Amino acid sequence: MSDFVAGFAPRYTGGADLLARAFAAPADFAAVDVGAPAPASGPRHFSPAVPGHRPCADWDPLDPDFPAVTLAAKAIEEARAAGYEQGHADALAEAQAIAAASQAAGVRDRALLDALGDALAGRLDREAMADRLRRTVLMLVERLVGETGVSADLLTGRVEAATELLAEPTESALLRVHPDDVALLDGRLPSSVFAAGDPHVARGSFVLESASTVVEDGPALWLEQLGAAIDRVPLPPC
Repeated sequence: MSDFVAGFAPRYTGGADLLARAFAAPADFAAVDVGAPAPASGPRHFSPAVPGHRPCADWDPLDPDFPAVTLAAKAIEEARAAGYEQGHADALAEAQAIAAASQAAGVRDRALLDALGDALAGRLDREAMADRLRRTVLMLVERLVGETGVSADLLTGRVEAATELLAEPTESALLRVHPDDVALLDGRLPSSVFAAGDPHVARGSFVLESASTVVEDGPALWLEQLGAAIDRVPLPPC
């Protein structure tokens, strides 16, 4: 007989075998009584070690006082505490490392500044620096005084303060001021002081002369006193 199977080419013999096994009679076939009860079915790959034993029969996972729940909560708390301690120790170590690095950087910067100061100490002309500083301060003050102008109230107050320095405050005195300042003092001077214009006196300055006393005041005198004070102040050491 030929191996021909209807519907399949000879090269597809695998499919024919599958169909043949599908429609073949089952192996070890045994007839059973149709009215008999079906055999019990169940998993055949598992059997409990202790049949009938229920290990979780009395366990309530919602009961906080249950030993298993208490043990789990204790383990979680211990893990949290251990994590906190470890994090705190790591943060403290990192902060100490940063502080040590900053301190080392500060020491290094201070050493660099000291070295720079030592290198420049022998090259700085302290006298020239002091003279330049003195002239700069005097120039700034002189410009400030010049731009402020002359105030009649301030000039009158200074004249009155100078009058109190006279040996005899009630004696007559001559006040020499710049001609442009005479109008500013009109009607403001004490009755014993008489103003007179003097072109040799700078604006804002005056010379108060009496029989026994001479008092001078003005921006030029202030700058002179400031220059003397600057000359007495030493430069800070390098």
